[in-house]
Amino acid sequence: MKHVEGTILGAAIGRRSFLKGSAAAVIAAGLGSSLCESQPAVADEKKTGASEDIVKPGTCRGGCGAGCQMNVHVRDGKIVKTSRRKQSDPDVTRVCNKGLTHALRVYAEDRLKYPMKRVGERGEGKWEQISWDEAITTISDKWKEVAEKHGPRANGFLCGSGNITPDSQHGKRLCSAMGATLLDAAQDRVFYASFPPIVGSFKGAGGGGRNDLKNAKHIFIWGFNPSEGDSQTFHYFLRAKVEHGAKMIVIDPTFTIAASKADLLVPIHPGTDGALALAMANVLVNEGLAKEDFLKSDTVAPCLVKEADGKYLRLSDIGKATVGAPEDKCVVRAEDGSLGALGEVANPVIRGTFAIEGIEVRTAYDLLLERVSEWTPEKASEICDVPVETIRELAHLVQDGHNSVNIGLGLDHVTNGMATFSSILSMCMIAGQYGHPGNTAKGMFRGEISIGWMPYGLANPKGAPGSQVFYSPALLNCMESKKYGDKDINIKTLYIWDHNLFGTQVGGVRWRKFLEDVELLVVADVVSTSTTNYADIVLPACHYFETETASGDDTRYVFHNAKSAEPLYESKSDFDIFKMLFEKMDLQEYDFKDIDELMNAVFDNPTAKKINLTWDRVKEEGSVLTFEPDDRVMGQEGTYGTPTGRLQFYQESIPLDTDYGQTIDFMKERLPYWEPPMEAWKENPLAEKYPLVFTSERSKYKVHTQYTRVPWLLEFEDEPYVAVNPVDCEARGIADGDYIRMFNDRGTCTLRVRFNNGIRPGMVVIDHGWDLDQFVDGFYCDLLGYNVTPVVANSYYFDTLIEIEKATV
Repeated sequence: MKHVEGTILGAAIGRRSFLKGSAAAVIAAGLGSSLCESQPAVADEKKTGASEDIVKPGTCRGGCGAGCQMNVHVRDGKIVKTSRRKQSDPDVTRVCNKGLTHALRVYAEDRLKYPMKRVGERGEGKWEQISWDEAITTISDKWKEVAEKHGPRANGFLCGSGNITPDSQHGKRLCSAMGATLLDAAQDRVFYASFPPIVGSFKGAGGGGRNDLKNAKHIFIWGFNPSEGDSQTFHYFLRAKVEHGAKMIVIDPTFTIAASKADLLVPIHPGTDGALALAMANVLVNEGLAKEDFLKSDTVAPCLVKEADGKYLRLSDIGKATVGAPEDKCVVRAEDGSLGALGEVANPVIRGTFAIEGIEVRTAYDLLLERVSEWTPEKASEICDVPVETIRELAHLVQDGHNSVNIGLGLDHVTNGMATFSSILSMCMIAGQYGHPGNTAKGMFRGEISIGWMPYGLANPKGAPGSQVFYSPALLNCMESKKYGDKDINIKTLYIWDHNLFGTQVGGVRWRKFLEDVELLVVADVVSTSTTNYADIVLPACHYFETETASGDDTRYVFHNAKSAEPLYESKSDFDIFKMLFEKMDLQEYDFKDIDELMNAVFDNPTAKKINLTWDRVKEEGSVLTFEPDDRVMGQEGTYGTPTGRLQFYQESIPLDTDYGQTIDFMKERLPYWEPPMEAWKENPLAEKYPLVFTSERSKYKVHTQYTRVPWLLEFEDEPYVAVNPVDCEARGIADGDYIRMFNDRGTCTLRVRFNNGIRPGMVVIDHGWDLDQFVDGFYCDLLGYNVTPVVANSYYFDTLIEIEKATV
């Protein structure tokens, strides 16, 4: 098996040797087998025989979003294990298999030890150790040189989700102070961009909570596998099913663990979920199941839309308000023909075409029905490969009682994702599934985010020049023109932290082409990755538990993360690294003097003050519950955080995540629709050459490429594999367990195949999170394209076609 010949840590080692060596390192550190034990919270000191364990609070804060706090056990200055830490809410007293392995991550063999500079070609693995002073001076001098020659925007920063706390995100503040360019990885952007304009944006106590799931009659799990990718939520689903009798419906191309628990499984053709939702809406309307009273009271259904420009008819159009004034509301029509403002007419009509003072208008609901009308169950059945009777059954289930419709990131990863989310959310409006007990669902769980936790505004200090933001996938599409909308693309330096670019982003081959023009690539990380191995300068960052901070993820708590041990080797926290860079760039006026000043700023807001949430209190108490768990439902008072205060299946204005010079078809985007994925579609001529749809799944053993080299987890799965239906393999002469080559025009990747009858023929599913040097040859991220859509320049991981063949290894 081939591996990269050189790494930052020296010569590459084989996988089996790595396992043995790591185990020896664990034993040498005094860890032993106790690391896997999960214990309840303990006092700050506990007798353990010959020595004492000091137990401190630590928080896991990577990209899974769970934000679990745990006990960090320290013995003789070394972190020896982690265990569950008891919280006042038993549902947040938890730790997963990955959380139990943090001690191995602290003492990992691939841990970065000291600053390094490249002495060979990029990616060659030849390094020279340098001092921190040389590293920081080299970086800052280059930044100043580039800013003078090309302007400050030519310096770029790229941050990921490897450490989502204010101290780590401090680099964004430096980027703003320098007036540099911030690259947004644009991952899961459809998921986060779709909900606010359609159903509203609620955080904290204003949104919905997971406890409401027990009130649902039916729970739809659509396009994700929470048993592995959202484990902090899955037990709520199971409890609703087992203890409260909820029926679970799973819509997924793949037979997952969640699917195995379903009362109804719908193995849909990948990329066709929007068509299914529109067909369900068609059934609801044509069979008289649409909840018209709800549509009148809670949605924009009665709003009158001008035929000429697609804008709402407003009171100013008929001389009853000033344009743009708060009272310039949408006009609705009563049954007797009288007109009034939205919300002020008791029983507005939701159907009809009218001429009002010479202006031709239609109700928004009529426009929605026009889109829905073409999506008969028969038409959708052919596209989705779902039987007509199943489509009708789903439509009847979704309107029967109060139900929770949970939409996952699998739908986000397809280029038609925004329209798919719009279609599902609009179908739920027709079914009346908002604002009632049992209606809370994924996407609304942001209502669990701690109140008073407000670190995000700190990225833009007052008086700083500010940064410009480029979305990475859009950037890759603009390389030839060197224009991002009306902005020049001329990035000459790039600083990456908390992010493994090559292991997590689309367009890997395209990224290497882009980096040819980057004169200095700096990567800060805890361990060696495919991105650190490509850098010009590497900076060793410390582990979560080697620095003090706090986190306020969607748990309702703010958790303290104590400094449990000194940083190993010469590693430093991201905060300390950025402090040195602030100083070298003569930008101390925008910096915080220490972590205490930073954290005090996080809690310097009216909400935190109202509940007495302070940094001192968080440190003293360890965890602060900012509001009690309850059965809140977003929209239960009949108002929603949208421009109209209503659920909006119709978009008067199309909010853009980013403007990279794209052209928008406004009339198409205003309402839900379905169209095939750009690449991964059977009628694409490219499918003749590359007939298989490439997808990935979230692994219980990884969070992106974090944990991918943890020895204990490698004992469960010690090398990459791809799951394929036996039908597709046997047609190509491939046996179960063979090494195969996946390939397309962009790249190639060699790995083992596993037969899996739960995978639909015509697609493959890889276990996401393996890094470059763990493959026999090539890299699966190099297969990924970088198509973007006009409304959301997202990372569309599942819009990829490939072919496979047996490989000789």
